[in-house]
Amino acid sequence: MILDQDALKSELIEAFHLEDIPEDKQEALLAKAGEALLKRILLETMEKIGDEGVIEYEALLNADAKQEEIAAFLENKIPGYTIFVRGVVTRFKEEMQNGLA
Repeated sequence: MILDQDALKSELIEAFHLEDIPEDKQEALLAKAGEALLKRILLETMEKIGDEGVIEYEALLNADAKQEEIAAFLENKIPGYTIFVRGVVTRFKEEMQNGLA
């Protein structure tokens, strides 16, 4: 798994100071932030692997590739993919925090 979802959830709660809001509102905000973050990761990944890589990625999805196969493909196309994703997460949090300030 590229990101530990529970750890990421805790990280976002802390980064956006959501600790003291009701859990239902917290979950709604986290769902929106999570969706935006996943879109950002996907867009930056597709941009990085280029048109040919996108075609290969789509072929994997259409072939119902396993999570491990997709992860191996991304690591092959973007060595250090986990570090790449962590960078996207960091930039996302910084941009969101700057927008909240």
